[in-house]
Amino acid sequence: MQKKCIDTLIITNLPSFYKINLYNEIALYKSIFVIYTGDTSEGRNRDFFTGEARFDYLFLSSNKLKRLKEVFDQIRFFRYEELILGGWDSLPLWLAAFISFRTKNALVVESSYLESQTRGWKGLLKKIYISRISKVYASGRSQKKITDDLGFNGKTIITKGVGVFNYVPQPQFVPRNQICNFLYVGRLVTCKNIEMLIETFNGLPQKNLHIIGFGTLEEKLKKIANDNIHFWGAISNRELFKFYQKMDVFVLPSRSEPWGLVVEEALNNGLPVLVSNRVGCAEEIVTQGENGLVFRYDDKNDLLKCISMISDLKLYNKMRENISKMNFEQIEHEQINCYL
Repeated sequence: MQKKCIDTLIITNLPSFYKINLYNEIALYKSIFVIYTGDTSEGRNRDFFTGEARFDYLFLSSNKLKRLKEVFDQIRFFRYEELILGGWDSLPLWLAAFISFRTKNALVVESSYLESQTRGWKGLLKKIYISRISKVYASGRSQKKITDDLGFNGKTIITKGVGVFNYVPQPQFVPRNQICNFLYVGRLVTCKNIEMLIETFNGLPQKNLHIIGFGTLEEKLKKIANDNIHFWGAISNRELFKFYQKMDVFVLPSRSEPWGLVVEEALNNGLPVLVSNRVGCAEEIVTQGENGLVFRYDDKNDLLKCISMISDLKLYNKMRENISKMNFEQIEHEQINCYL
């Protein structure tokens, strides 16, 4: 069988819009082929998995045995310079890691050490898997720490991102004279810690909390929310910028958040951010007092303190001014270049 030559073979979960954007950019410079394992992720907007793919791709079968054969066949069919594996949480990824040459294998790490186990039997399995990897693409320092803890000693590239979001021109700095509207964007599920956020704003009637998203806790959260808390449901990713730019502060209180692409989106739309210390991108892109504040995820008083601090007009407008100077086009190019 004659092999087809490409630069990069990628095996990943689902075609999220930000991954499609990233792969489209890589495909401008390299020949790539993407295999989607099709493992599901619940509670996402319908358009979270949409986008025009300008590269060749394949969805694996839902049949467990057939999908393993498909991976085996694709590995044999292609002659590639690099195999990029989008994790270690499915059998097709494990099969690919062990039948492909280790020197060609790269791993994308987007979970942070805050929610990933590196000890016990799970840590042992990850050590076995990573023994088949020669290069790691880590989103940031919190993600790199996982592979460090697992004893990985190959090449590590910090990408400072998990994909390319729907970038908008950075808004010009215009000072504001009151800080009233706070925004949350994301799923309404336990790990997002929305109940604590609502309880906090229930005690701040002079502040408005706007919640965009849906999930299993939606009805429960609506029942405990006071009149200053507004639920907007699902909003198209392409329309989100209109909400971001009307608001004053973005809040992400997660108990567990591997990265937090919405933080990048908020900053790109000119918003200072309040994020918990469990958000994976906090170490990488949130500079305390410069473009946002970090609070302890399980401490309502710490959140209240940060809300009070960011409501100070002098500090707030200084943050907005700093954010207006961020060059997201350059940040995007630097992430893409990591894969070239």
